[in-house]
Amino acid sequence: MNRTILERARTMRIYTRLPKLFLADAVNILVYLINRGPSVPLNCEISEEAWTGKKVKMNHLHTFCCISYVHVELDYRSK
Repeated sequence: MNRTILERARTMRIYTRLPKLFLADAVNILVYLINRGPSVPLNCEISEEAWTGKKVKMNHLHTFCCISYVHVELDYRSK
């Protein structure tokens, strides 16, 4: 599984054209997603749902390396 995780993380990093220093972040994100994915031994259920019996929310997920903007308060804005 370690090799699979590293290959997938490297692919994510190369696809988004990030430098090698972001490989650890890609690995962390990938492992997070794997842990929240369906599992065949659990009849395609998510492991956290199987253990807790509660529905897992996935609305906080977004595209890896997407464009983001910083909100600047009105008091600090200028031309």
